[in-house]
Amino acid sequence: MIRSRASILPLHLIGNALLLWLGYYWLGIGESDAAHLAWSALVIVAFAAAALWLHGTALVLFSRASGPGFTAAARTALRHLAPLFLVAVLAAITYFLLAWWLASFGHKAFVIGSYATMKLRRPVAPSGVLRAFSVFIWLLRWMIVPAVFFRLAASVAARGWPGFSLPWPKPRTRWLYLPATCALLLCAIWVPLKLIGWVPDIKQFALQLVSLLSRLGVGYLLFAGALLVLEFLTSAGKPPATQPSTAASP
Repeated sequence: MIRSRASILPLHLIGNALLLWLGYYWLGIGESDAAHLAWSALVIVAFAAAALWLHGTALVLFSRASGPGFTAAARTALRHLAPLFLVAVLAAITYFLLAWWLASFGHKAFVIGSYATMKLRRPVAPSGVLRAFSVFIWLLRWMIVPAVFFRLAASVAARGWPGFSLPWPKPRTRWLYLPATCALLLCAIWVPLKLIGWVPDIKQFALQLVSLLSRLGVGYLLFAGALLVLEFLTSAGKPPATQPSTAASP
């Protein structure tokens, strides 16, 4: 079992790299006619299915305390691709609604600021209300919502459609799971983007190339490693079918 779990690391390093390449390829597909549009749709569906299978396999594998190893986990995740796809759609809708909520809060911030100024008898700037609401949305985006959907995905990856019902697997770090989720997502997404976007003041072309390749490599390792650690922390449930700890009485 330990060997099966260790095999997920090189798989994730290779699999995520192929997924990033496939996403980059999809961005370059033209949609000038029906054939190109159909090919673009096929590529994005393949991208989503491969990503869900890859990360669903890790969630299933880490949730098994004993029993079958990597091959069984991959088969389980493959059988549950349809409910995993629904989880991904629900997550995308949730983040779209959060972005819409934040974008539409400008007028509400002005109304809240004016009402608070009238009631408190002291000036409450709408910009301050908007900043507070932005912090609230930021916490939802990077901590609360991903923690919920990662636990839901872990349950669905292991149990299929019944995984939508409670109880979900309890994370390995119950009290620290929310801040750990936020920190790992920042390491997986925000830090690599900042690292890749940072351009040091170097004049020589060779050093610029080395710097770019180094930043890409470190950013990619952070991306793949942080996601894998988050999946490990999320999946702490027992196997679907555990062997009894004591023999049955005759």
